[in-house]
Order: sequence, then C-alpha cells, then structure tokens
Amino acid sequence: MILEGKSMNNKLSSLIKIKVDGENWLVYYLDEKLNEKWIKEYPNSGYHGGGAPRLRLISKFPWEEEE
Repeated sequence: MILEGKSMNNKLSSLIKIKVDGENWLVYYLDEKLNEKWIKEYPNSGYHGGGAPRLRLISKFPWEEEE
C-alpha cells in the first residue's frame, strides 16, 4: 500500500517515528495499534527538495532482516 498527499498526512498523525536515515532521505514509522511498519520516502529524489514524499507499507524494517 502506498499513500500520498492528504491520506499520507492523515496516516502519519497516528504513527510513531522510529528512525531517520538522512543520507537516503528515509523515515521509518510504526503503527503500534495495527503493528504496521511504514517508510516515508522520496521516490523522485532528483527533483528539487526530493520531490513529493510518499508513505509505503513494508513487511520489515531493513535492520530486522539482518537479525
């Protein structure tokens, strides 16, 4: 699932920020109620300011795959 615009902003209000990866322009979030993991990313990073962000549902955080 991918959210953008207002739907992304609405969802962000219910999430807890877990980690920021400033080098790759990624922010990781957790929805504690639904146990969902989300990543805020900038897929058009070539655009000024990284382009429009989007919020994408993921199955695991990258660091969980290392365990």
